[in-house]
Amino acid sequence: MQAVIVSSFGGSDVLQVVERAEPAPGPGQVLIQVEAAGVGSVDVTARNGDYQPLPEPGFVPGVEAAGTVVAVGAAVDAHWVGRRVFALGRNGAYAEAVVADLCDVVRLPDGVGAVDAVALGVNALVAHLALRRAHVEEGERVLVRGAGGGIGLMAAQLAAASGGVVTAITSSPERGERLRGLGVTHVRDRTAGRDGGAETYDVVVDPVAGAELGRHIEALRPNGRYLLVGAAGGAPAPDAFAGIMTTYHNSPSLFAFSLNSVDAATVGQAAAELFGRADRGALRAVVEERMPLAEARRAHERLESTPVFGKIVLRP
Repeated sequence: MQAVIVSSFGGSDVLQVVERAEPAPGPGQVLIQVEAAGVGSVDVTARNGDYQPLPEPGFVPGVEAAGTVVAVGAAVDAHWVGRRVFALGRNGAYAEAVVADLCDVVRLPDGVGAVDAVALGVNALVAHLALRRAHVEEGERVLVRGAGGGIGLMAAQLAAASGGVVTAITSSPERGERLRGLGVTHVRDRTAGRDGGAETYDVVVDPVAGAELGRHIEALRPNGRYLLVGAAGGAPAPDAFAGIMTTYHNSPSLFAFSLNSVDAATVGQAAAELFGRADRGALRAVVEERMPLAEARRAHERLESTPVFGKIVLRP
């Protein structure tokens, strides 16, 4: 089978297309014929050698795959063969076939295709499970930083569906219009100046971090909740969390969330719920670009060089 490997840790040039033997499913596993693989920041982190636990060079990157089960291992019901599924694993998705533990596999509804499944994937799961902690109520003001990115797009939709009045920070008027079409009420263009304004919010969803994190903590209303779900903008300033003390009497809450802290059963239940919403038209997958598997290097360069709106998807 064709696969993409990380030959050594480094830039996008370390991604190489190779031929490998198709893997065989072990006990409790299934073999999936991959129809779509998601490209995300975690793949770039692994390629750079910054991901923990760190795999050895020569590994196949990619944690999100969707396709059809073509074989099962011992202790797996043969009825899984032929089912369309989404799989969330540690690596291996950049290939024509991938083995996944059954506990990491979710069956897809008929109305959700493979491309849409990986476009939702990790981004929707992070946004959904993080927002559960915030308990967004009807009419609460929600600020989403980096709203054109994968997690931000999902968070904006899910917060709006919960009744939140969503303000999205993005990088262009065109993106702002697209966000309004996804349920966002207000849009702020971060290229026009300071990206948060003087408004205050009940909930802030932040996949960016970076130099502006502290100022957004200070924008919380009394009993506000700050959800830190990524660091696309780099590490925050050393004094970023000093804002918690300056707003102490407002009783702010700060949640740092990683999908790695969630057990497989909870992730599976959440994924099934999200795919069900997508099947009903209540949640939209947003795809930036589809590329052949052999163009994985270009996919990484695209992700790292220019802002994307939604997900880049590889097609074997």
